[in-house]
Amino acid sequence: MRAAQDQRGSALLIAVIAVALATVLAIGLIERAQRDLARTEAFLAGERSWQYALGMETLVERLLGRALAEGLDPATLTGSWTEPFEVPGGYVQGRLLDQQGRFNLNALASPDRVVAAGAEASLVRLLEHLALPRSVAAELAEWLTGPDAGAARPGRVGDGWYGSQTPPYRVPGLPLSHVSELRWVRSVDAEVYQRLLPHVTALPETRLSVNVNSTSPEVLGSLVDGLDIEQARRVLADGPFTETAQLAAHPLMAGRLTPEQQVYLGVTSRWFMAQARVVLDGIERDYHRLIHQGGSGYDFRYLSQGLP
Repeated sequence: MRAAQDQRGSALLIAVIAVALATVLAIGLIERAQRDLARTEAFLAGERSWQYALGMETLVERLLGRALAEGLDPATLTGSWTEPFEVPGGYVQGRLLDQQGRFNLNALASPDRVVAAGAEASLVRLLEHLALPRSVAAELAEWLTGPDAGAARPGRVGDGWYGSQTPPYRVPGLPLSHVSELRWVRSVDAEVYQRLLPHVTALPETRLSVNVNSTSPEVLGSLVDGLDIEQARRVLADGPFTETAQLAAHPLMAGRLTPEQQVYLGVTSRWFMAQARVVLDGIERDYHRLIHQGGSGYDFRYLSQGLP
């Protein structure tokens, strides 16, 4: 009798363990299925956002077409959002951000040494206006041209410091593909980067050409010797300017502009950043497309998510 009871007890215990294991396995399968479903939903939402963002080019073409039809400089539209365009689960809207009003960091990599030296000197003044380390200019010049090209340059870092970082890396000696690459330069920490970001860009060319009608007082002051921020602010307040000669004749600019500096200043823009904001199911995603306005129309360059 006792043996039979023991057998029934063992069988019951085995059954309980089996049920417990089955429950654990079932819960695991359910949780895995939920995770897979969540991943699938996130992927589909991301793909939908991406496809909507590709429609940004149509939005931008309409913005640019409207400006040209009205005889306006497209830079005058910069910063203005389009009306939200409703899509299933959310909306999409876009805007233009003028890049020609910013300082092109890649000008420091110009093969013309006079242009490169002038751009570096202007960047030093911009850093001073922003109360940032002057060393950023020399280190960026070395970053763009390579350690050998800057062997005699004061403030040279070389590959030694970069190679000692974790992970180690080297000075590329190439123009920036994206302005965020500035963070790799030794003296550019998060604070320096954030303060510099509204005033700089990394265009896929080594020219330095700034639209005075869309620039900041800090950038204008960096391009004109002896022009302080307050004076630059007063000059810009008297704009917009229709030609460079009009700018050069301004009372605060008269006699200040050298022929080299006049080349850096213009009154139109050719480079823009188009931003598309896609909001789906309460999740906001930003996409950016670099655009160049040339003689044959508009050339759409890289597309990025998150960072402009």
